[in-house]
Amino acid sequence: MVLCDDERSAFLLVLDERLVDFDSQGGNQIRVNLVTHFELSDQSNKDVLSFNDDLLGMKRNCSYTMDILSVKEEFDFDFPFNMLAIKSYVQELIKMLGIDITLPEMKERDFDKLSQD
Repeated sequence: MVLCDDERSAFLLVLDERLVDFDSQGGNQIRVNLVTHFELSDQSNKDVLSFNDDLLGMKRNCSYTMDILSVKEEFDFDFPFNMLAIKSYVQELIKMLGIDITLPEMKERDFDKLSQD
């Protein structure tokens, strides 16, 4: 999700911390991080919280938390010519959050399969 606030953009990084033994652990934990280089307006903040709650709040056996990850500058890349920059950026965010995940190898053409349908 991209949120624009006065020509600036913030992003949500969502990590599904899927539990191996789903039923005995009481469900899954979703970790949502709002990645931004500016402070959101009250209305934008309410919009993000409402979006998260609409998407995740009514899921059975699932809970979520949201934290803000402040970055120094807005993510900028040469769309659509350098899509691998997205992977590099997300990997850096994951590292900043102290999450021990390495994203799989990708090629530019892998981004051709993405859809918002």
